[in-house]
This record gives sequence, structure tokens and C-alpha cells, in this order.
Amino acid sequence: MTRKLIITLCLALTAMGMTAQKSVDARINEIRQAYANRINIMNNQPYDDIKMEQMTVSYNRMYPGSGLFQYNDTYYWTDDDNEDYMLKPLLYFVTRKYSMNHGMYRYYREYLLDVESGEPMFLLVTMQIGDDETTKQEFRFYFDKGRLIKQVPERIGPFAYDALLVPDFRIDDNGRARAVIEEFNGIKETFNSLIPAVAW
Repeated sequence: MTRKLIITLCLALTAMGMTAQKSVDARINEIRQAYANRINIMNNQPYDDIKMEQMTVSYNRMYPGSGLFQYNDTYYWTDDDNEDYMLKPLLYFVTRKYSMNHGMYRYYREYLLDVESGEPMFLLVTMQIGDDETTKQEFRFYFDKGRLIKQVPERIGPFAYDALLVPDFRIDDNGRARAVIEEFNGIKETFNSLIPAVAW
């Protein structure tokens, strides 16, 4: 009797694990489709010479001891109109490029958000030393309802103590990224402070 119960429990747990994996795979397919669809939204430009629903924030700054820091964020949104708002910006995609030490260290990020709910969907992080493609590292993070469901690679690091290039986000002892979802909150706060909603 006990043996049958254990076998039944093992089979049930295996089935639950397979169902959970199918759910994650289905969500990743949704995210990939949304990522592909963002191009169509970006290309919906009614004027030839003016980019609409797009904003770039850039600056250059000289830091003592480490040199030139260059920074560039580009925000993409759609303007929803409804009973309460003449224009209500709905952020769906952000790119961030920055470099340190006169371009010695280069970083790039893409943030994909659900255009309707504003929930994080995907984060791409790349980094490299100068123009040297052999040093390029890439990390992908997939989200569902505000939680990280998959990271690629599954384990990040460990990195040597004297490594020239390490991720600029926290990593736990198991090689899992920590608090990357918080980056979306900062992106949204900055965007909302710069592009306000306009009530009727």
C-alpha cells in the first residue's frame, strides 16, 4: 500500500512539473510574440520627419578617476484616450545604452512591458569591453505577473575577483539574478515624470 502511494505521489509530482514547464514555455512564447509585435507599434509613424511617441534622454558626464560616462535611454509608448484622459501614455519598450571609462565598458538593456497592464515581460542585458565582441556577455530574463520565471543562462557567474567585466546587477550564491524587476520600476517612474498623462 505504501509503495503504491509513493509511486502515485511521484507520478503526480512529475505531471505537475511538466504542466508548470509547459506553462512557462507558453508564457515565453507570448513574450516572444509581444517582442516581435513591438516593431509594428514603433513603425506606426504618421509623419515622415518627426518620430512620434518616442523620447530619448541622453547625457555625458566626466567622473573623476574613471573618465567619461555616456548614457542614453529611449522610451517608446502609445497614447491611449478614454473617458478620463485625452492622452494617457502606455509605456511598452525602453532601450538603455551606457558606457564608462571613455567607452571601455559598454552596457545595453532592453525592457519590454505589457502595453496594457504595464507589467514587466522581458529584460535583455548585454555588456562588453569596448568593441571586442569576444568579451560580450548576454543575459535574458522572462517575467510573468511581476515575478521572474526564467533566466538565461540559468546560472550567472561565479566571476573571478579581478574580472574586468561583471554584471552590474546583484547575483545570489546560486547564480540567480536578484531584484532585476526593480529596474522596471525605476524606468516607469522616470518615464511618468517626463511624459505626463493629460486629463480632459
